[in-house]
Amino acid sequence: MFEFNEVILWLKDHPEWIALGVFFAAFIESFALIGVIIPGVVLLAVISGMASSTLNVVELVLIAYVASYLADILSFLLGTKISKSIDKLWPFNKYPNLLVQGRSFVKRFGILGVFIGKFIGPIRPLLPITAGSLGMNFKYFFTVEIFSSFLWAILYTVPGYYAGKSIFDSQFDLNWIIAILIGIIVLITIVRYFNSKYIEE
Repeated sequence: MFEFNEVILWLKDHPEWIALGVFFAAFIESFALIGVIIPGVVLLAVISGMASSTLNVVELVLIAYVASYLADILSFLLGTKISKSIDKLWPFNKYPNLLVQGRSFVKRFGILGVFIGKFIGPIRPLLPITAGSLGMNFKYFFTVEIFSSFLWAILYTVPGYYAGKSIFDSQFDLNWIIAILIGIIVLITIVRYFNSKYIEE
């Protein structure tokens, strides 16, 4: 069984591997067949805090961005390759409701749903593979992912980074914290709107 604590303790003793840890956490949180089972967002937040002692914030965001973007593109391409047999693939063969939920969301909201769904935990890793299996235009998906993955990387790493930095440096950058909180509030409002519409029908 995957143990977060062991990863965190190992990275604490080997800070030179923290960048790889960020990449790993962002990738498993986003990739279809892993992110459904392993919630990497908590691990990513903790490692982002640790990264404040070895990386600058730009490096952190870029690493998480590339990892998430790569995971989503690979998930989409996987969906296009196995579109006719995706329901036979684990974990969808064991939990068919996951596939139904992902397809329903994509069919209902289309490419905008792919963008918004990036920030809804339960369905985030499902959307790229289901979008691919439904034959969504790759150019549209590719373009949306450029922006959604970047925004996702900022929101899921920067708060942890500055929380860790405040502990290591005993300093708070109030302007950054305010900007981050405003961004999170706006995003939550948008996500709740889409989530409520999705649940109602």
